[in-house]
Amino acid sequence: MIAASVLVAIAGFAALCLGMSRHQRDVVGKSLSRRSTWLAKAAGWLALASSFVIALLSEGAALGAIYWVGILTLAALVVALCTTALSRRR
Repeated sequence: MIAASVLVAIAGFAALCLGMSRHQRDVVGKSLSRRSTWLAKAAGWLALASSFVIALLSEGAALGAIYWVGILTLAALVVALCTTALSRRR
């Protein structure tokens, strides 16, 4: 279940990344509409909250919260590296 939490957190950070106009241009090549930007941000926060719930359900409150902090760190690093690679490709 922790792997699911990691994947959901990566998806959440990727969506939050797409909620920023600079990253939209780096990844997609253009700025998205206001509605799409808002939806990306909302989906990102919802995915991060879901990742927290998954971690809590799989490991309990104490360990789940600690694991989740590590999961956030790993997921943010993965998205940052992917975004950097995509921006250099263009």
